[in-house]
Amino acid sequence: MKTTHRKYDEEADDFRRLSRFILEHNDDLRAYSTWCIGRFVDWKYGLYESKTAVPDFCGQNAHLWFDGFGELAGFAIAENGDADFAILTTVGYRFLFADMLQWVLANWGERQPRLAIEITEQQTYEAEILASFGFRHGSTFFRQAFDLTQPLGARFPLEAGFVLVDMAAHPDYMAQRILRDDAFQGRIPASEEALRREMLFYNHSHNGPIYHPQTDLCVMAADGRFVSGCEALIDAWNAEADIERVCTHSSFRQRGFARAVIQECLVRLQEMGMRKAYITGYSEAAIKLYASLGAAQESRAFVYETAVA
Repeated sequence: MKTTHRKYDEEADDFRRLSRFILEHNDDLRAYSTWCIGRFVDWKYGLYESKTAVPDFCGQNAHLWFDGFGELAGFAIAENGDADFAILTTVGYRFLFADMLQWVLANWGERQPRLAIEITEQQTYEAEILASFGFRHGSTFFRQAFDLTQPLGARFPLEAGFVLVDMAAHPDYMAQRILRDDAFQGRIPASEEALRREMLFYNHSHNGPIYHPQTDLCVMAADGRFVSGCEALIDAWNAEADIERVCTHSSFRQRGFARAVIQECLVRLQEMGMRKAYITGYSEAAIKLYASLGAAQESRAFVYETAVA
């Protein structure tokens, strides 16, 4: 079957093309990939310093395949410009996976330390192809789905002196950056000058077409520090959302703050008319917490990796 392929091109309106592809094939991509519109928009707009240092980052890290009618059939994408990649296709073009994987190996195969791809438990066909190319199962993680058409559980009460805020009413993005630096990277607060430089890149993601400050939430202490947070990436066309960037400051863990902020996020999504929300857990503690919040469905995904070069 005739197909063509080329690199991602901003001037060809490829961001809109790929966005529309993901929105229109949402159900299939949920089943046969771990990507969603929020993750793709982050790829484009999450221009952290490591990305801006690479000329033509998007062009170097996405490749598009078209069918004989000139319609987009799928694409390969490297989320952070490193060895982690994804291959997304329509259901009818899953048979292109081997050819697309071969292209990735030929063009991105030298990226270190090892190539890695995520697939869902429904991608048995892709798993067999990956094994034939020398990939092996490395780890398993879980995605919880919340049915927002059903009543939600009672909210977890916050301790005295703590309140829930959103970035629409309380846009302290520097406090949020300090929280995420500690929670995700174990970094102590940088100097004010270094922090302000970091904010130049951090704030760019808020220019994306799906950013919604009312579902970018934090728990705030009486002294103004943010101690826990999460953010919902919203797919309004499909009435779904992905809750991401769940974190708690290392000094405030095991006190129910993450539970409270996720519950608030679910309530707000339900009030907006979203029908489903997803959240992904990698650690045993996170998986246990998300399951306890009333998730209606759990699915598995796997990381497949090549051997260390």
